[in-house]
Amino acid sequence: MSKKTSYRIHPEHQLTPMKPLDPFYCTACKEIGFGTGYGCSQCVVRVHKECMNPSLAASLKLKWRKHSLKFYPDVKAEDGKPRYCAMCSKPVSGCGYRSSSGKNCHPSCLALPQSIVVNSVELHLAYKVKLNCTWCGMKKRYIDKVKLPSWSYVGGKAEYHVGCVKDMVTESWRNGEFVPAKEGDGVGRMQIKVDLASRGISGNLGRALGTLALRGTLAALNGDPTELLG
Repeated sequence: MSKKTSYRIHPEHQLTPMKPLDPFYCTACKEIGFGTGYGCSQCVVRVHKECMNPSLAASLKLKWRKHSLKFYPDVKAEDGKPRYCAMCSKPVSGCGYRSSSGKNCHPSCLALPQSIVVNSVELHLAYKVKLNCTWCGMKKRYIDKVKLPSWSYVGGKAEYHVGCVKDMVTESWRNGEFVPAKEGDGVGRMQIKVDLASRGISGNLGRALGTLALRGTLAALNGDPTELLG
């Protein structure tokens, strides 16, 4: 990592560390966040700790090649084209990193845990997908027939897209089965418990997250914490 940027997501007030029990909408990268982050005590502004004070540059290693990444406060606004994260394959709609070779990443994805536990099975982060995802049933992820890049978590006979793991975290949290990683002890790992028979059933959940994102946007714009209630 190089020196920090002068970019600040919420220069009006000081952001302080928080450990919310519920998911939050990150004002900076427009993604749903879990666990440790930063928040404003006066406004409804919440950000990932990786989005709080990002480095000017970062790197992403794939096989034998290292990609140099440059930070952008708004990746999509650079030329108006949609961008997708090379690690989770979800849209990069807010701040993020981009390489000259076309790789895009969420700041929080560059800090993905090296291992997690899903349904009591330990899984390890891998830079590609070799098998069909145990959650969505597909090997590749597509948007309008365009193949999207994706990393995966692999362990035993299971393999999951990183993007699917994000959805699984929310599903696990909704069911009261999610245990976030314990920071500082070097031992605790994120633990997810999901019913694989329910995979692909995301209608109500997707709408709930969409509502959360919309409320987060309105709250940040209006400075009214009640926008998140209901």
